[in-house]
Amino acid sequence: MKTKIRLVILICASFTFSNGNAKDNLNTLKLKQSELIQADIKIYLLGGIVSSITQKEIDFGKKYHVVFLDFGCVPPSNLEYYEKQNYKAFDLLNIQFGPKWQEELKPTTLGFKKWKENNK
Repeated sequence: MKTKIRLVILICASFTFSNGNAKDNLNTLKLKQSELIQADIKIYLLGGIVSSITQKEIDFGKKYHVVFLDFGCVPPSNLEYYEKQNYKAFDLLNIQFGPKWQEELKPTTLGFKKWKENNK
């Protein structure tokens, strides 16, 4: 009899614990989504000796809540990572604003040409 009671308690405890975690995970997911909507989107640029962020990018950033980050003349060793981060930013811009932003972004932005070809 004691074994059956322990088993029932263990099953109930594990069910309650797993439901609690699922609820916490759902709340965390909602929080991350709301943070995403409020947060500025980061777009990485490859610059040179002179900054590649122009007034056009500043205006674009204000309009679409985007922050441009310029690497300067020394690109990072993991350039592919930042290119993929830009792909995510471009996807978010499409979700939030539709395709109209694409006409206003500088075509030489890191990964933009490749992203655009893959998202026709």
